[in-house]
Amino acid sequence: MDYRQWCEDMRQAIERYMSRMQAIFRRIQLEPDTVTEEVDEAALRKAAEFGLPPSLLELYASIREASFANLHNAYFIHSLAWVLDSLHRPDIPAWAPEATDERLAVFASDGGGRTFAVGYRSGTVFRLPVGGVVDQVYDGSIDSIGPGEIAKDIPDFLARLLQIARAFGDEPDEDDEDEELPVM
Repeated sequence: MDYRQWCEDMRQAIERYMSRMQAIFRRIQLEPDTVTEEVDEAALRKAAEFGLPPSLLELYASIREASFANLHNAYFIHSLAWVLDSLHRPDIPAWAPEATDERLAVFASDGGGRTFAVGYRSGTVFRLPVGGVVDQVYDGSIDSIGPGEIAKDIPDFLARLLQIARAFGDEPDEDDEDEELPVM
């Protein structure tokens, strides 16, 4: 995947939906959503030593983090430093037996408490809804949607996120008023 192109495409989508959001909330100055491309070289070297999934290393070789606080209920791609710190935290899942038997690395979340994790072996991205975590093991969802595969890999996840951002920025046509926007 061309992550630089994704960043540019996402920035264009952000401009469109932020313009639309600002028109709705005229009296409130909204902080713009961001994609930070400045790479954390020290964290990247440390991550390679930890043996994180290659697709995660590729992502962080191009971006530092992203914040889409105004997109639906918000989406965040955490910094690599955060990911590395989370590997040692008992409240961040590294295992989700309901979804997969492989080790996971959480790298993103949404404003509703869901986390997104990539499989070390497969590179598949899994959605982990709000639920308990005991000693890094996801203990099940308290949400009506259980844990499961959300994207075949990180590029697929990012493509879906871009699709959501573009759809959110488009003015609905009269024929589209009942059409739901895509979500993850």
